[in-house]
Amino acid sequence: MSDTETDAQSADAPPAVRDSKRRPAVDLDRMTVQDLTALRDAVEAKRREKLEDAKNEVLAETREKLAQLGLSLEAVLPALANPGPGGRSGQGRKRRSDAGQPLPARYRGLSGETWTGRGRMPKWLQALEAEGRDRKEFQVSEAA
Repeated sequence: MSDTETDAQSADAPPAVRDSKRRPAVDLDRMTVQDLTALRDAVEAKRREKLEDAKNEVLAETREKLAQLGLSLEAVLPALANPGPGGRSGQGRKRRSDAGQPLPARYRGLSGETWTGRGRMPKWLQALEAEGRDRKEFQVSEAA
């Protein structure tokens, strides 16, 4: 290939391709850990910015099309008007009303130790069952 052919091809190339040939490539091998971390953070910030711009563009187009139909985005998607806790509407599980409250003991050992029946079986109950005792012997009655 001659020099004139190369120049003709580069003139026909899109601007992004021509610019990428002019810019020096980032030599990641020569960058320090701090430089790489800063580069990663800058790239992530730019990525989030572009995603937010694209989302806002789609929302604006959708609002415009709905306005032509005499509707609003909030009327079509009420979840956007009233997001739930944490910005999520109708997503996730509802928190239990008794969450964080101590559970009543279902089993009580000979020395007064207790177990709620959840999670790993305690060693005292494992030892008693290994001796041949039945777990039901240590069950706390419902009335107590």
